[in-house]
Amino acid sequence: MSYCTTLHSDRSLGTRNPRWLCRSIELGRILRLTLSETRIQCIPPNSISAMDLEKTECRYLICAGSDKKITIYDTWKLARDESSQGGLPKIATIGSKTRQKKYMHKSTMSSIQWYPHDTGIFVTSAFDGTIKIWDTNRLRPAETLEINCVIHNHHLSPISTQHSLIAAASADHIRLADIRSSATSHTLKGHRDTVLCVKWSPKDEYVLASGSEDNRVLLWDVRQAKAVLHNLDQHNGDTTASSAAVGTAHTGSVNSILFSEDGRYLLTFATDQRLHLWNTDTGKNTLVNYGRIDNPSKHRYLGMTLYKGGATSSIAFVPSGRQINMLDFYTGAHLRRLAGHFSDVRCCEYNPYRQELYSAGQTSNVLIWSPAEPDSEATVPSNGQNLAPTASSLLLDNWSDSD
Repeated sequence: MSYCTTLHSDRSLGTRNPRWLCRSIELGRILRLTLSETRIQCIPPNSISAMDLEKTECRYLICAGSDKKITIYDTWKLARDESSQGGLPKIATIGSKTRQKKYMHKSTMSSIQWYPHDTGIFVTSAFDGTIKIWDTNRLRPAETLEINCVIHNHHLSPISTQHSLIAAASADHIRLADIRSSATSHTLKGHRDTVLCVKWSPKDEYVLASGSEDNRVLLWDVRQAKAVLHNLDQHNGDTTASSAAVGTAHTGSVNSILFSEDGRYLLTFATDQRLHLWNTDTGKNTLVNYGRIDNPSKHRYLGMTLYKGGATSSIAFVPSGRQINMLDFYTGAHLRRLAGHFSDVRCCEYNPYRQELYSAGQTSNVLIWSPAEPDSEATVPSNGQNLAPTASSLLLDNWSDSD
């Protein structure tokens, strides 16, 4: 009996939670990700420095190039216009025309992000110390905010209703810029070296996480005068740890952070080649062992992404050199390793609508990873024993109605 037939039979007989059918099929597709023949071709030799997939429809992918140009693609049209020669047709390109040059950043863009609630706006930041708020329809900036310091990363809250703050990682502090008022006066100080990454919590719109070259990860409540909630300690306060490691989250620069779907956990990645998972309520290291993961991206933000599968089946996509590691977010189990890049991967984005992954690095291509066709002869017993143990554990039927 085929895999899909087994799932449908279990669903019809009521032996499985109805949501289990959808999630198991989706997860099965993710575990079959393979390099697609379709490429998003940029103009060589320029590389992709940042990209983002809008979360409203999971349709438009926006890319920032090292040549300071911005390109928007429609992922729903991946099928592939014959004139595109196997690539994805461009919706718009900003910076290729002479009259657009005056709107562009003066140096390489470090981050690009769609406004979470409206694709009519996107935000870019760059090493030139500016944040630009763009009008998508007019393809020009509506506002330029001066930070006057190199910006390594920025982030807008995905859930905010009471504020419209942009958090910008800059020097040894974090600058908060308000989209509504254009004010950039609020500064969060607590790090001792360059801040490389920032991320707003998906649970509390006022909670912010940051990682730095001082090996520390801080959780902030931006409403408080003493804003630091937790200084994450990899040893959980163990007094036997070396004095140099006390109060540090890693023993290397922290250049990537990723919240869980519910915001209760934070995954951090550093140049010590380690991933740590933290409980954001207590600030404690959960001591999950992810093994040694190569992280050669010193002094540069690295973009991880997440398949949101709830408390039992979430998958982290972690760039590691020329590969992308697929890891069980909560157990650290290694599920797969995606290899196809010829240079270090800088960022990746997962598309839940198509169950596809987009990844970019120091080459001129964005690679597309699509689910391979399932083996029609494959059989999956109801207990999932013919799957790899780590993958099978993700399909356990223990979701609740609250997931």
